[in-house]
Amino acid sequence: MNRRVFLAQLSAAVGVASVLSPTRLRALQGTGAAAIPPAVLQRIGITTVCFRNRFKQTAPKDAVDKADLTLLAAPKFIADSLGIHNVEVWNAHFENESLEYCAQVKEAAAKVGSRITNIQLDASYDLSAPDAAKRAESIKFVKGWMDRAKAVGATMLRANTGPGTRGAAFEPNTIADSFKQLAAHGKTIGVKVLIENHTGFSADVDKVVTLLKAVNDPNCGAITDWGNSSATDIAQRVADMQKLMPYLSLVSAKELDFDANNNHTSYDVIPLIKATEASGYRGIYSIEFYTEKNPPPDPVAAAKKMMAAIAANIKA
Repeated sequence: MNRRVFLAQLSAAVGVASVLSPTRLRALQGTGAAAIPPAVLQRIGITTVCFRNRFKQTAPKDAVDKADLTLLAAPKFIADSLGIHNVEVWNAHFENESLEYCAQVKEAAAKVGSRITNIQLDASYDLSAPDAAKRAESIKFVKGWMDRAKAVGATMLRANTGPGTRGAAFEPNTIADSFKQLAAHGKTIGVKVLIENHTGFSADVDKVVTLLKAVNDPNCGAITDWGNSSATDIAQRVADMQKLMPYLSLVSAKELDFDANNNHTSYDVIPLIKATEASGYRGIYSIEFYTEKNPPPDPVAAAKKMMAAIAANIKA
């Protein structure tokens, strides 16, 4: 696709709210996978982050006693309640870090016809550390989690670039060197390392692009997180995500604030979906909900609405 065609398609994607008629959207919403063609459903996933209040490791302090979900049970719960078989997992939800446990997670997913797609890795490691010894320790830490990704059957792992602490200098060559080492390790085990517009230095999309260009390795790709943008309108949010589309390996289809009826209120996701499709991306849209203010009262109901929106606007 040449640049002129791509930009024309992108412009159209931003300007059109949806190709789905209101009648068909109402028919799809609330049904989960039942109304979605299997070939389309294969491109929809969800992260365990959506259900973090049901994991004891991440539940609010006043709800830990009621937490009823584990990583071993999550694939079946997601398959049964939503019909989704692409499961992204958060490292915070691992009950232990042994490869034996990881194999159990992989088996639990396989039993219900599902697979683990990606590990979202959050911890105190720092791939931007100016101290060589500290950075080497962080690289070793992430490599260990890449090995766990392999063991759970995931082909990708998202690693954070490093904390953008006050006064810290952004040194792209230092961070890129870390990701080059991770990409090289990933090639030996079949796991791709991903950079997301997420936290620290990577909260700035332009810095993520700078890093991806510096790494310049096909085994280091990008995630677009729709929620992580300072944009005040949908056109700018789409433009931010578009910067990462040439490197795109996974979409974090994130929604932020919801009303009492599980309707997303922060921004329209349709232009984001359409722009992503216009870029030529044909991978997975992994649903994620994360906000400190107004989470969906019912994540399953909210996920069904998101599934309908994605399914109506992507190719099989």
